[in-house]
Amino acid sequence: MTAYFMHFFKKIKIIVVLVAILLLVAMANKFTLYDDNKILIKDVMISKNNNLYNVSFIQELKLDDLIKEAIDKGIPLVFKITLKIVKLNKISPDNTIKKEVRYYRIKYKALRKIYRIFDINEEKYEYKNLDQAIQKMLKVENLEFSFVDDGMNYELWLNVSLDKKKLPKPLQVNFFNKTWSMNSGNSIHKMEN
Repeated sequence: MTAYFMHFFKKIKIIVVLVAILLLVAMANKFTLYDDNKILIKDVMISKNNNLYNVSFIQELKLDDLIKEAIDKGIPLVFKITLKIVKLNKISPDNTIKKEVRYYRIKYKALRKIYRIFDINEEKYEYKNLDQAIQKMLKVENLEFSFVDDGMNYELWLNVSLDKKKLPKPLQVNFFNKTWSMNSGNSIHKMEN
C-alpha cells in the first residue's frame, strides 16, 4: 500500500513541475510580447535660446501587424508626449516645475489612399506608403517649451505612449490585449545651465 502511494505522489510531483514550467514559459512569452511594443527614446537634443528650450529626439517604434492593419482600416493612432521639468532636491522629494503634453497622430485616408501625419506642432504631412509615414513619426522635432531657470539642478523627463483613450471603444475595453499598451517609460536627461 505504501508503495502505491509513493508511486502516486511521484506522478503528482512530476505533473506539478510540468505545469509550473509551462506557466513560466507562458509568462515569459507574455512579457517579451509586451517588450516588442515598447517605444525607445534615443538621441535627445536640448538647445536653449534665452528661456526658450527646444527638444528633438528620435524614437524607436515597432508596430506589430495588428496595429498596422488597424491603421490601414482607418483607425487613427494618437501618441502622447509628456514633458516634465523636474527640480532636483537633495533633502525633499523632487518637484515638478513644468508639465506639458503634446500629441502626434497618424491616420489613413481611404478615399485619397494616403497616410496623414500630424506632428506635435500640428503640421500636416502626407505619404503614399505606410513605412514612409512611420519614418516621419520616428523623428520628433521642435518641441518648444519655456520655464524660468534659477540656476538649480533640473532634469527633463520625456515619456511617449500610445493614447488608448483616443482609440475606438472596443479596443479600449480589451484590457488583456497588451498590443495597445505602448509606452517608453521615463527618459531622463540632465538640463544644462
